[in-house]
Amino acid sequence: MKFSSNGFYVEKYEKCSICGKLVYADRIEKLDDSGKTVLYCSDWCVEWPAKKAELLKQREKFASL
Repeated sequence: MKFSSNGFYVEKYEKCSICGKLVYADRIEKLDDSGKTVLYCSDWCVEWPAKKAELLKQREKFASL
């Protein structure tokens, strides 16, 4: 969500790409692998894709045992 410069109305609603939380002023924008800008609400959401990939890799490793 982005407030107008005078603070009386909302210009557009913006959500975190990971958790879907509405993002107000504290926003983190990063480029993904394809070069597209991705919006995050917190450091946790920035780190989550890497942690998820690691957990899935560990899961596959244990499933093959």
